[in-house]
Amino acid sequence: MKKTKIGRYHHRGTAVVEMAVIAPLFLLAMLGALEVGYAYMTRQTVTLASREGARAAALPGGTMDDVDTAVDASMAGADLTGHTTTSNVSSMSGSDVEVWVEVSIPFSRASFTGGLMGGGSFDISSRSTMRREGVEGGGGGIDPP
Repeated sequence: MKKTKIGRYHHRGTAVVEMAVIAPLFLLAMLGALEVGYAYMTRQTVTLASREGARAAALPGGTMDDVDTAVDASMAGADLTGHTTTSNVSSMSGSDVEVWVEVSIPFSRASFTGGLMGGGSFDISSRSTMRREGVEGGGGGIDPP
């Protein structure tokens, strides 16, 4: 039996149709994986920023301005803007031994595909708590004999 040109073109057409069906699905899967990876990186950055803010607040004389400066510097390192920072540092008394800082950013601000992947209306947030330094019963280190 002899193959005709029609059979060969038929197989080429099948490959084009298969590629037209699979390519968008493959592209969507790749964008989804990138989006999940970027969201995870954002989560790690927010966690680091809350730790840096809590560290700034735990130092003797730490203020909300110190917290904001530390958090803003950490978030700027990942080029993330639009975050909110809350803390109990402004309302603490001299005997409070723990300070907390919470940083959150809307997911829509941390997404590079926008609404293409469905997006969402949730926040990526992290809260860190540290013991204050120099406060009786609070700061780390060794107690004097």
